[in-house]
Amino acid sequence: MFSPQITAILKKQLFFLGTTCEGTPRVRPMRPFVDSEGNIWLISYKGTEKNKEIELNNKVELCTVDNNDVLRLQGFLLQEKDIRLEEIKDIRQQIFDNLPNVKDIFKDASDANMVVYKLSVSNVIFRSLDNADISKLHFKL
Repeated sequence: MFSPQITAILKKQLFFLGTTCEGTPRVRPMRPFVDSEGNIWLISYKGTEKNKEIELNNKVELCTVDNNDVLRLQGFLLQEKDIRLEEIKDIRQQIFDNLPNVKDIFKDASDANMVVYKLSVSNVIFRSLDNADISKLHFKL
């Protein structure tokens, strides 16, 4: 789905999740999980303001900077109720087993306090200060 360069950034970098609540932008650090098919997953602790904001408006942006590269992913977050139960069970276990520090926050993969979101990407913006060709900086999926 993504180029190897973008996938590598997704797997190693801390990102910032941008949401909007009542016209006010909100930004929070997030560590995405990328599964073997290239799907991007995010987790949160149940009952946070972030979850309430996503419930009201699931359009989001993930952004990071890696050396001279800026990666922005725009789209919307699917909630667990919108995803097949088998997929959610499997991805919860993968996240619990592979995402750093998850075991410090949640007791196990089925912890009811862990909320899982799947990012449906509608636009990717990748800019590199090393790349002077402006025409290659934007592309639609």
